[in-house]
Order: sequence, then C-alpha cells, then structure tokens
Amino acid sequence: RWLVQVPRTYAVWHAQGTVRSFQEFLDNVFAPLFDITEHPEHDPALVSFLRDASGFDSVDDESKPDTRIGAQQLDRRQWTSGDNPPYSYYMYHMYERIARLNQLRAARGLDVFDFRPHCGESGSENHVLAAFLTATGINHGIMLDKTPVAQYLYYLAYVGICVSPLSNNSLFLNYSANPFPLLFKRGLNVSLSTDDPLQFHYTQSPLTEEYAIASRFWDLTSVDQSEIAKNSV
Repeated sequence: RWLVQVPRTYAVWHAQGTVRSFQEFLDNVFAPLFDITEHPEHDPALVSFLRDASGFDSVDDESKPDTRIGAQQLDRRQWTSGDNPPYSYYMYHMYERIARLNQLRAARGLDVFDFRPHCGESGSENHVLAAFLTATGINHGIMLDKTPVAQYLYYLAYVGICVSPLSNNSLFLNYSANPFPLLFKRGLNVSLSTDDPLQFHYTQSPLTEEYAIASRFWDLTSVDQSEIAKNSV
C-alpha cells in the first residue's frame, strides 16, 4: 500500500521553468490519473500501481511563512507568479482534484483515494484548520496543542492523527513536550507512526521502536497500546 507524497514545491519548479502556473503543477500529478481512469489501456502499469495506492500526502517545511493571497490568484490557472502558494491553497486544490478523481473512479467501480497530508508539524495553527476542512486524516498534528478549538473539532469528527514523536524530537519539538499523551487521554483518534525511519530510527523495527519508547516514557499500559494500534487501522 502506497501513499503518494506531493511536495509543496511549486516555486522550485516555476523558478526552473518547468511549470508556468499552479494549474500546470497540479496537472503534472493528476492529469495522467484522470486519463487512465477513462482510458486504462493508455498505461496498464500505472493502472496496476494505483490498485496498491491508498491516497496522497502533501509535504514540505511548514515553518516557512505563508504567502498572502490576492483575489486575482484564487483561480489556480491565474497563479503564475514565482511565489509559493500558502498551505491552505495547496490543501484546497489538492482536495478538489482528489475529490473529482474519486468521483470519476467510483462511477467506474475503481478504488478511491484518501488525502492525508503532513500537517501541524510546525508553522501556523491555521494549517490544522485547513486540513480539517479538506483531509481524511493528518500526519503529525502536534500544533493541535496550541488550538483547543481545533482539538475539539478533531475529537468530534474523529479525524485520524498519525504522530511521530521521534521525528518531532529531531526536528521541531522535544520528546517530553510532545502533546501525544494529552491528545490520547482526551480521546482524539491518535496513533503512533514512523517518519523517515532511515533518518530518525536506530533499529530494523522502527514502528516497534516508536511504541517501545512511547510506552516507557509515558507509562502507556498494554490496553493503551492496543487502543493506539486500533486507531491506526
């Protein structure tokens, strides 16, 4: 099962002259998928791969400041500047493309896709609100600690939150300050997850490593561990 990561790097490709608008950036990802949904004979290998793809991720450094949007830039075809669109802009247009693709694929009896972006790892608290409106679930979500209203929304809707405390500890937040145990005790749908295990883990069983360290550090019982594992399914 594959989760396809789409980096939020429009500005990089625009600077290289690879794309001229945000519409072209999206087309590079989604146009082939619409095409083979309607004409599977065009690329049987891609058709086969998508049977094992569960959804899409959106990933980049969230701590970068968001660009302000002008009214003339709301249409993705009119975003032709070299500025990288803000996080919420990526969320909406990724969601819109995935929703249309899912509609088309469902009508043909094909598998559909989730949208599970990296979200709330750092940066603005508005990111978790943008993802709440657009995503099936999120990866990281530690900025929920700063926004009790968003926490309550995620609790009510039971949105999945995959937290990677060892990765967070290396990049943005000390392990002892991670809100994972708080979110878990409050009843949010949190699970433990690896993130770039070749960088942030030391054993050949990185997910077991996440569970072992979290269980010892936060005194998680076997029942707690079972509930967290259940949340991950």
